[in-house]
Amino acid sequence: MIKNKIYFINIFLLIILSFLFFVIPPGANETLIWLCLIIFYVQFFNSIRKSISIAHGIKTFIKIDTFFFLFFYIIYYYSYQLYVLGLKSLDHEKLSPYLEYTNKSIIMTTIGLLAFQLGFHYYKSHNGVKVFHEISKKYMRVLSLITMFFIALILLLFAKTGMTTLFAGAYVGSAMGTVTYDAIFTLVTFFIILGILQAITYYSIFKKINIQVFIISIISISWAVALLFVGDRNTFFLVGLVMFTGFFTYIKSISRKQILIFLFGALFLYQVIEISRTVESKDLTSFVDAFFTTIDEQDSEFDKDSSFDITTTGVRATFKVMEEKNYYYGKFKLVSLASIIPYSSRLFVDPNDSYTGSSNVLKAEMIGLNKGWGVGTNIISDCFMDYGLMGVIVIMFCFGKFGGYVKLKTQKHINSPKWIFLYIITLTYYSEISRYGFDFPLRSIVWTYLLFFIINKVMGLNRKNSYYHLE
Repeated sequence: MIKNKIYFINIFLLIILSFLFFVIPPGANETLIWLCLIIFYVQFFNSIRKSISIAHGIKTFIKIDTFFFLFFYIIYYYSYQLYVLGLKSLDHEKLSPYLEYTNKSIIMTTIGLLAFQLGFHYYKSHNGVKVFHEISKKYMRVLSLITMFFIALILLLFAKTGMTTLFAGAYVGSAMGTVTYDAIFTLVTFFIILGILQAITYYSIFKKINIQVFIISIISISWAVALLFVGDRNTFFLVGLVMFTGFFTYIKSISRKQILIFLFGALFLYQVIEISRTVESKDLTSFVDAFFTTIDEQDSEFDKDSSFDITTTGVRATFKVMEEKNYYYGKFKLVSLASIIPYSSRLFVDPNDSYTGSSNVLKAEMIGLNKGWGVGTNIISDCFMDYGLMGVIVIMFCFGKFGGYVKLKTQKHINSPKWIFLYIITLTYYSEISRYGFDFPLRSIVWTYLLFFIINKVMGLNRKNSYYHLE
């Protein structure tokens, strides 16, 4: 009954905010900002107050919605919280702040948050029959061999193409200059993530480590160190989050206090990488120097602009852009869906088109297309540019609904490798989706599903080798 009341309250708030979006005057109204902050805090508290059980016998606070909220706050709300407390201005050292669009920005952000929550809680929590699959070592061996084969193959391709560019010295991140290089880099990360999940799944089912688990652990740690070395913090944290969330969901419990400590440590490391990636020489000394620079800057941290502020400013810039442009009516979503099949977007995208994604639109507005760096995009801007208010509501609701569906299936199919993989991948990519567009989680989720669709058909993992337990 309480959950039903909260659900209808969220619908009511979404309707009120949708109305406010069209009538609110320009500016940065502190009362409005406080209202949206309170809505966020209530939603977050409701998410974090109870643990859930994903793996049998392990209680965890690591949940899809909780981690979505954590990073959503950092990207969209943190700077506004500092602003209303008088600790930071919304001005930006390098960018126009678009202050007159603050009200619309925080309203639309909160609408997206509520829509996600409504979708996530669309399905009721699973308290019924649990399905335990009889996973054979042969099944896990096939999964391991497939994963290891593709890791070896993609690493070999990477060594022949983009590795020298990536480790050339100056920061290039994951953008190495050509579509092929970038695609291979993405594939390396994707299959290493699958390798990590294969290792976690094997240990959670059989409670022991084999040679494949040991090898993939070494490869994964090496790749994470390499990402640190080149300064690609977002991909580093993607890999790190898979390790962290997988371990503390399926192997060992973790408390809310420990998650908070991890979060502060992760944000500190993120800042260290942000400083170290701009240094020409890539060595241990430059990383240590960045570490101490970050410590020295902690006293003035509130006043210092960060890459998160660029994303927050980008949301405000969206409403300036869309005053002058028409909606793109699904163009960017079509390109995103096509990205599931590599290179397929070339079939319907003009090679001379400068606007193939919302990041291009924001870059043109905020710094100009001729600049050698980008401002990125974010899920709110990406949805709004295509379909406006209804795009944000519908797409964020669908993202939330899919997350709730994955959680429901994972809680039912306790030890299914398919749902272990999909749960951690969904949780991890949803954590970082605040700084990305619609396409960010699509490929990894779809490719993972197809992998298990093929393996399960071949290996016959179905009801015949499952048994049921009522809890």
